[in-house]
Parts: sequence; C-alpha cells; structure tokens
Amino acid sequence: MKHFLFLPALLRYGCKLLFVAAGIFLSIPASGQLPTAQQVASQMKVGWNLGNTLEAICGENAWGNPNTSQALINAVKAAGFNTVRIPCAWDCHTSNGVIDAAWISRVKTVVDYCINNNMYVIINIHWDGGWLENNCTTSAQNAVNAKQQNYWTQIANYFKNYNERLLFASANEPAVSDATGMSVLLSYHQTFINAVRATGGNNSSRSLIIQGPSTSIDNTYNLMNTMPTDQISNRLMMEVHYHAPWQFCGLTEDASWGTMFYYWGNGFHSTSQTNRNSTWGEESEVERALGLMKTKYVDNGIPVIIGEFGAIKRSNPSDLSLHLASREYFNKYVTSSAKNKGMIPVYWDNGATDFGLFNRSTAAVTDQGVINAIMQGAGGSTSGYITLANRATGLLMDGIARTANGSNCSQWSNSGSYNQQWALETTGSYVKLKNRATGLYLDGMGRTTDGSIAGQWAGSSSNNQQWTMESAGGFVKFKNRATGLYLDGLGQSGNGVDLGQWSTSSSYNQQWTSSATANARTAAQPASMALVSNSSNDKQTSQVVIYPNPSSSNFNLVINDNEKIKLIEVVDINGRGVEAIKPAAVKNRLAFGASLQPNTYIIKVTGDTWTKSFKVIKQ
Repeated sequence: MKHFLFLPALLRYGCKLLFVAAGIFLSIPASGQLPTAQQVASQMKVGWNLGNTLEAICGENAWGNPNTSQALINAVKAAGFNTVRIPCAWDCHTSNGVIDAAWISRVKTVVDYCINNNMYVIINIHWDGGWLENNCTTSAQNAVNAKQQNYWTQIANYFKNYNERLLFASANEPAVSDATGMSVLLSYHQTFINAVRATGGNNSSRSLIIQGPSTSIDNTYNLMNTMPTDQISNRLMMEVHYHAPWQFCGLTEDASWGTMFYYWGNGFHSTSQTNRNSTWGEESEVERALGLMKTKYVDNGIPVIIGEFGAIKRSNPSDLSLHLASREYFNKYVTSSAKNKGMIPVYWDNGATDFGLFNRSTAAVTDQGVINAIMQGAGGSTSGYITLANRATGLLMDGIARTANGSNCSQWSNSGSYNQQWALETTGSYVKLKNRATGLYLDGMGRTTDGSIAGQWAGSSSNNQQWTMESAGGFVKFKNRATGLYLDGLGQSGNGVDLGQWSTSSSYNQQWTSSATANARTAAQPASMALVSNSSNDKQTSQVVIYPNPSSSNFNLVINDNEKIKLIEVVDINGRGVEAIKPAAVKNRLAFGASLQPNTYIIKVTGDTWTKSFKVIKQ
C-alpha cells in the first residue's frame, strides 16, 4: 500500500557431513549457503506490517507514527506474529545517489529489534515517492533500473552478514496492467536480483521476494508468465496483496462505482442495514483468488507472501458489534485460507485506529479481537483453544477438573488434557480465559493480596474475569482488571500447585508463553513451537525448531550454533516414553519419527546446558 492507506529458516547451518546414527539421518546443504526459499517460508507463520513508518516521506514520524521501539516489536512477537514486513523509503534519504548513513543505520536498528526476537524480517523499497511504482514504462526503464541497481547494491552490502531471517523485497505495488508494463517490471526485478547477488556473502543465497504486477492476484496470474533468472535455484518468493472487496477493506466514502460495505461473510450480514452488506468478494472469492496463486506458484515450489491484507475498522455502522465481528471473521478467514494453501499472510497495520493492532507509543494491544482472529486462522483453529506455560515453573495453567464456582486454578505438567486448554475471549480491550473442561473462567476472586490464589467462576461481567495482556520480551503477562495483580506461578513446580497473583515484578513467574492446542493445528502450520523451556539460556534454546508439524513421515529437527544434542525423548500424551535417541555428537538437522504411530507426542530435546519440549502430531 501507499502511505494513506490502505492495505490494499530454518536456522542457518553449514555442516558438511552426512550422519546416520540410531535411525536418525543428518542432511546438510552445501557450505555457506542459506536455506532455500521453501525452507524459510515453512518457518514464517504469520506476519505484521510496520506500516506508515519507515516508508514515510521523508522521515519515520512524517505520517504521525512515533519512533519504533523494541517494546513495540516485543508486543508484536508476544501477540503471535513471527514475521515483520518493514516498508522502507530510500530515495529521499540520498545525496548524489548515496543513501544517508544515519538513515540506513536507523533501518538496521529496527531490523535488529525483530532479529533480537528471532523473527523473520522483510525490507523493501516501498512506494518511495513512486519513482519505480509509477514508472513501469519503456521511457523510464533505463533511469529506474539505474536507481534500482544503485540502491539495492548499497542496501545489500550493508545487510550482507545477516542470516536467512532477513529477506529483501524488490518493490511494493508496481503499477502494471498490460504485457508491456510486465516486461519492464521484470527488468526491474532482474536488476534487483543481480545487484543483491553481486554483493556476495550471504546475499549469494538469500531468499528474495518479487512483486506481481500491481500485486494484483488476477494481474499476476494473467500477466506474469515468466520469472526473472537467478544464479542459484529455489531462492525466490512471489508477493501479492489481498484487499477484496475494496468496499469492505478500504473504501472510506461511497463512490459512483460502489458503496461502502460494513458487513462481510456468511452469518455476518445485517438484517437492519442491508445496503451495507457485501454483495461480492466473500468466502468463495477468497478461495478463488488465493487458489490461483497456489496453482501457479506454491504448487510449483515458489512460496507466496500475501504482503498486505486486512479490513478497515469503521466507527459508524448501525450495528457496530456485528461490523467488528465481521471484520474479525474476514481477517481469520483470509489468514486461514492463505495458510491452508501454503502462503504467508502479513497483516497491514498503519498504526492508526482503522487498521492498528498496537499503540505505537506504549506497545499496548489495541485490537485483541483481530489478533485473536488472525492467530486462530494461522493455526487452523476453529475453537481458538490455547495452552499457557509458565516461564519459571514450566507448568501449564490447569483447571484441574474443578467445576464449582470459586474453585482454585492450578498448574500441571503437559498432559494434553482439556483442563489445560483455554478459549481466549475479548471484552473491549480486555481478555477472558475460559477453561475447555470446566467451562469456568479464570477469576481474580477480588483477592488483592500478593500471593493470593487465582480462582475459576462461571461467566459474568465482573472485572475479576477481565485481564490485560502485556508484552514482556517475547512472553506475555496477564493483569487482572479488578485486583490489579498479575497472574503468577509463585515458583511452585509441583503438579497440582495453585496458581497465584502478585503485584508487578520482572519475575519469570509472571511470564507466559501461549501455544495453539494440538487439535487446533493443521498441516498448513509448519513448525512446532516450544511449550516448555527449562533453560537459563534462552538464546540457545530459542534456536531449535521442529518441522513439519503435523507430519505423516519424518520430523526434522534443526539447531543453530553447532550445539550438541545429548538426548531426544519421544513421549506420548499419557506420559509414556516411546523412543529415546542418544546421538554422540549430532549437529544441525536431524530426521526422525518415521516409525511413530499416528498420535500426539511431546518431543523433549536436551543439549549441553538446556532442554526444550515441543508438541507434535504424527498423522
């Protein structure tokens, strides 16, 4: 998108050995090469745009957003996004063709905010005054290619030492609607690829993203019948945007060609304001359009980024609650459809109330409903159940089958039980947590003393059942609206111990990780996320991933920094060990689990100084 407006991997490894031990096969790529685009895409769950910020002409604050902070990116990570697209302007930050050193350093700072959180990052040349996007013409071709070559040579050299978590994107929404413009655009993409590759180092094999004509799905399907060439295979991704129907997604006033839609999707049409119901572009259109990209690119090994999607929040519908619910459904449906087709959806957030999910100044969540919808769509979940693991104790929040109002809420090691599954509901800017087994809500019980126990109660409008979610460096904290205390593990690590509350602190006992439940995952969700980390060194443990998940054959385990794996334990959901593997000195990538029967398992990986556990599904 342009500024006003609208929406519209694996970890690095280089070992050269083939290691076979205890039924585990180690497969390593050629030395010095980053993973393929397919491997990187498999780790990119769902993304978020830092919109109207670094692409502003000519400065980070030019369009009203404050300077980006580490706290904001932490909040984005805590909300469940693992990919950040950073639209960037460059042209107005140059002098005699040289990019200003302070500006590119500032872009690096924001990139590093994301890299510090083990996120994937996309930087591009965005609208940038339109020097490329508005000039896909033969008359401008030579001049634009010269700029494209110059800028990308400088950008690529500056970032050349970053690993595969940083991706470059050639442009944003290049205006092309015919074959001539398509030919010119391909030359711009070719210049981009050649410039990046010529800088060498990690850029020789970095994943690069090219944009379809106008990032229109139909234009891309009909016009883009040739890909630019690359010196290395399997390192290109395609980008399109999705903002249909525009009357629902972005139209801000009625036009001669169409009126604004406030309500979208089956079951979300208004009976009182029928003239604002969507008359086209609903679920079947999502399936048709995204299906074209799957057929043309994904099925042929080219990953697809939905670089921008979303729908504007309106303030004047007669049924505001229905509009908001419809908007959440749209975001969930598009996310789910994209993930099910093997694509990476990236939500457009301009920092304003119409699209914004976070307060850019305080990093507070401002639209938990849309975040929940996106995360449910990304996980393939129709129920939205999550588990919450305490960072300090390693235990999961558990209802303990207590169905009486006022019963205590407890903690337990991972069991797969419904008692450990919670539905996240929104009420204004607060959330409520409902236990799947007991049907009760997590409740502060009006207890305001440090160390008091958190309870459960049937649904009510009490502030005791309302919690704010705060980011804490990749984790979340829950603060009770009534008591003012934070949900706290109290340092108790025994199964069945009570869950408490405490005034704010930096203790790990107040920090939680949330994960979608196993039954809420589909094959479209690529990597298993950690449920428990008992390590004192989070930097090491955060660099372990297992993919694909679910799997019908092998699971692949990847670890960075050449850490030795001492033990891999496979445990079924009843806690019974079914496999234990003790490789002597295995590094990087392992394939295992071919003999496992279809079921849910916990994979516990133990290294020199750490352990990490994953929930996986064998299909």
